[in-house]
Amino acid sequence: MAKARRKYQRVTIKDVAEYAQVGVGTVSRVLNNSPHVDETTRERVLEAIKNLGYMPNPHARRLSTGSSQLITVITPEMKGDFYQILMSSIDEVLVKYGYSSLLYPLYNEKKFEALKKSSDILLSTDGLIVDGVNVDKVMSTILNPQTPVICLEQDSDKYDSIMVDNYYGGVLVGDYFADLDMDIFVVTHRKSHELESTVFDERLEGFQESLERKGRSIDKIYYVPLDWESTFEVARRIFYRFKRCAIFTTTDYLAVPIIEVARTMQLEVGKDVRVCGFDDLPIAQVLEITTVRQPIAEMGYLAAESLIKRINRKIKDKPKKYILKPELVIRNT
Repeated sequence: MAKARRKYQRVTIKDVAEYAQVGVGTVSRVLNNSPHVDETTRERVLEAIKNLGYMPNPHARRLSTGSSQLITVITPEMKGDFYQILMSSIDEVLVKYGYSSLLYPLYNEKKFEALKKSSDILLSTDGLIVDGVNVDKVMSTILNPQTPVICLEQDSDKYDSIMVDNYYGGVLVGDYFADLDMDIFVVTHRKSHELESTVFDERLEGFQESLERKGRSIDKIYYVPLDWESTFEVARRIFYRFKRCAIFTTTDYLAVPIIEVARTMQLEVGKDVRVCGFDDLPIAQVLEITTVRQPIAEMGYLAAESLIKRINRKIKDKPKKYILKPELVIRNT
């Protein structure tokens, strides 16, 4: 057998074929899970791939076969349980159809600029799932028109879009808080650039309008970064002045430090202080936080299934819009 390649030298499909003493076509059939390879040969090729550390080039594979079996998922960030639940549900579907996922978080403008300059990520993928970014406005000039795209949490005129009705979720909390004889506060996050999601604004808008219809109003809105340190400080400022209040946080992530500060200041959460989050993340379930449950996993399943159908040309009609409804879950807070 051929000797293993030296360290740092790129291994090619020809090297694998030489090492396994088979033709390049046989290696290609093994990589594509073809049934037309006997088991002994398949095992020999797989052993060669393992020993040489061969990594298939998805771009080259797409050029030769028309498919890379790779789906790229673009998100504005990768914080918290939301994205873990979303990616887990997407991957569950993709694996069933023989696809793998590549996650590309747009943490900042530099990451977005890198995406625009490098075509590898967008050219080597069979399809895109884009979460929380307005594809029509922000990404339309860099996408291959032939690449199927599914938009999550953002509406689109060009592609299938799957959204949770965040405005309605805010209305549910507003209807609930309107009957409480308490001062009402909101702790939320303000969108700072075009790559950030608008879901927090939509939740706040629904909450505010619901209260107004019932003759109530928000006493104050606090805008914080998505971190606990800033939220701890806001909670202290609220509780130094108000010992009886209701607080809506537009994500469960911000509800946790508020509850902790209330307890350290000897306030009874669920009686002196009412707190409602949004998302129904695992931490909300563990801490029994009242929240708005959005169907995160269902959104991921639907996105992946819709994309596979587009890739397989099973759907050829106009872009579809799916709107999923959240529900209020009342717990101990």
